[in-house]
Parts: sequence; structure tokens; C-alpha cells
Amino acid sequence: MLPQPVHESWIGSVSMGLSVELDTAGSEARPCAVHFGTRRVAVNEVCDRWHGRDRTWWKVSTDEGFYILVCEDATGEWDLAAVVGEASRDDAWPAPRRGTSH
Repeated sequence: MLPQPVHESWIGSVSMGLSVELDTAGSEARPCAVHFGTRRVAVNEVCDRWHGRDRTWWKVSTDEGFYILVCEDATGEWDLAAVVGEASRDDAWPAPRRGTSH
């Protein structure tokens, strides 16, 4: 018997209390805050958005980092797809080469 992937249970437990607050000003609604249960995290910027067959994915920047949110187009139900971190310039991979080049 194969073990179940860890990410499935993690996303399931996080998404149970997840809701997204939308800013409806302008031509389309955009995430302006993510609620994890009673904790509200403001969205500083929508960095990217892309459409799937039946879902819309949003990369948002917050004071806590970056989140990838996904919304089911038919139901309007939101889920957390990923938490994205970015390395600082000094820790970026691959590291720049130093010294002479070959």
C-alpha cells in the first residue's frame, strides 16, 4: 500500500477555514484579503492570475509572503493551493559564479 501524499491532508485542513474577501470596484472582482478562520491577512498586490478549464488561479502578495489561491468558477469556492517563498538575492539559486569562467 502506498502512503498518501502529505500535501492533500495539509491543504484540506487549511482550506476548511479559508475564505477570500473581494474588492468589487473596477471591471472585475479581485482578492483583497484572505481569511484563515478568524485571522484576516490583507492582500498587498495581485501579482499574477491565470485561468484553467474550470478554475482561476491568483498569486497574491501579503505581509506574510505569497499565496497561490484558486477559485472554482462554477461555485465561487476558494482554496489555498500553495504558499510561495522567495529567496533573498544573496541566497538565490543557482548562485552566481565567482572568479574566472571556463
